[in-house]
Amino acid sequence: MRIWHQSFTDLTVMPVYRKTLTEHAAAVMGTDASVSVHGLRPGTYTAGCAPIDAIRHRYVAAVQGLQVCDAAMVAEREGFDAVAIGCFFDPALREARSVVGIPVVGLGESCALAACSMGRKFGLVTLCADQSADYSDIMHAYGLERRFAGAVALDPPIDEFALEADEDTARAIEARFDQAAAKVIAQGADIVIPADGVLNEFLVRRGRLQALGDVPVMDSLGVLFQHAAFLVRLARTTGAGVSRRQLYTRPPQSMIDHVRNFSGHRPLEHDFSGDR
Repeated sequence: MRIWHQSFTDLTVMPVYRKTLTEHAAAVMGTDASVSVHGLRPGTYTAGCAPIDAIRHRYVAAVQGLQVCDAAMVAEREGFDAVAIGCFFDPALREARSVVGIPVVGLGESCALAACSMGRKFGLVTLCADQSADYSDIMHAYGLERRFAGAVALDPPIDEFALEADEDTARAIEARFDQAAAKVIAQGADIVIPADGVLNEFLVRRGRLQALGDVPVMDSLGVLFQHAAFLVRLARTTGAGVSRRQLYTRPPQSMIDHVRNFSGHRPLEHDFSGDR
């Protein structure tokens, strides 16, 4: 089984994250599946701009989301069995599901659904207040508000680049994570989810994905990879796949080609950052 992981970062400027992600995926999946790690196209973000600072702008996030759809179509063409979007706000998840025949999973949805089988309520730890607000809206949009205890941001907030910084910075972030987790547990969470792919891999690297007392801290990207593999196995053994009636109605290839050509999209090529 081959899983295409699609980050919403440019992996050429986040080498520590890319390395941890590759090693972590191999450890989680073992011989069950191989995970090829990809990010957005090199140069997607302006030099020195952290993804979190770019995608807080809705227009920017929407345009970058088209790359996720491109990646899904390239993954299917290259024989991958599933696509795993490693960004918690699930960019272009519905759109990508609608244009390919292989399973597509998103970090936010996968973690939330898994958490509902692990505890009564789950809570999120985020990098900043903007993430907390956006992810709270997403959980309500998914209809999970009764199972959602809330989202608490690190204080003071950070961006993704800080998670690749020096040892002193790393220790300070660990302490802030513990404080945020304690707050969301006090709000009723009995599962804590690191609600950012880069944050999750920071915790993996630091050996910090451990229960806080009797409250588990979810390995969010580990859950994502396993969810992708589960849906592949489900399709193979039962024939189950996404409904094509409403959300994921699949456009004919001629319509996709016309829209892409009219909009001036680049040809579909494997030009994403990460694995080749």
